[in-house]
Amino acid sequence: MSPQDITVTGDHPPVPVRVYPGAGEPGGPGLVWMHGGGFVGGSLDMPESDAVCRALAANGITCVSVGYRLVPGFGDRRAQRALDAVRFPLPLDDCERAWAWARHHLDDLGVDPRRLHVGGASAGGALAASLALRLHDGSAPPPTGVVLAYPLLHAALPALSPELRRSLRGLRRLGTFSPSSVSWMARNYVGRANLDRLPEAFPGGRDLTGCPPTLIVNSERDSLRASGAAFAAELLAHGRPVEVSTEPGTSHGHLNRPRRTAFHRTISTFSTWLSR
Repeated sequence: MSPQDITVTGDHPPVPVRVYPGAGEPGGPGLVWMHGGGFVGGSLDMPESDAVCRALAANGITCVSVGYRLVPGFGDRRAQRALDAVRFPLPLDDCERAWAWARHHLDDLGVDPRRLHVGGASAGGALAASLALRLHDGSAPPPTGVVLAYPLLHAALPALSPELRRSLRGLRRLGTFSPSSVSWMARNYVGRANLDRLPEAFPGGRDLTGCPPTLIVNSERDSLRASGAAFAAELLAHGRPVEVSTEPGTSHGHLNRPRRTAFHRTISTFSTWLSR
């Protein structure tokens, strides 16, 4: 079946979602998925959203891709100054509404209620993991698991290991993230007037006792691998199950390159884990 665009409405701004029915019999796994883009960019049409969900659906996993609201970009000075600019927690609220919609339509989606997961890439990984923690503290059933691709999970970039530093040698400046660029993304996400909310805007560094089982696939030549590794260590310290793998030779955003082998390897890793 072809993907279907739906608008989630209610007493809130509309949230666009795109549903990708999973191939196979009803009662399979489902995934509510958030694209990346530094909280300022990305869309339902980018490969990290569309190509990923199409590939997972072909493997029997029904996907609900979320078109959450974006915060102002670096060059949009007027929007940056606007008092009503989109900031945290509004993008996360949109993801929660999409999750609630998916939970309410499990029969229509053909998804087993015990097998609905949440996931995301890059900044979408922060949204996915934050949503899992928020749902654990709320009344709605939490996700069965969390799948993350090269995620940004901390408001400050954790220290890079010597091995990671060596892997970044020769990589173009725009191909990775510096501590200052991570700090800018985080501060821009919450807004200058709400910097005290940084600790609650990111899942890293928080109490993770309620986090579901998690799968993290990092890009090898990506400074954000430090965030994925630190988050995995935090999960283990809180007694939570986590699996971590690294796609060799890849730079950040390898799911935006669907013609490459690494894309298909990551899809296979995700599909196997989600189908358990």
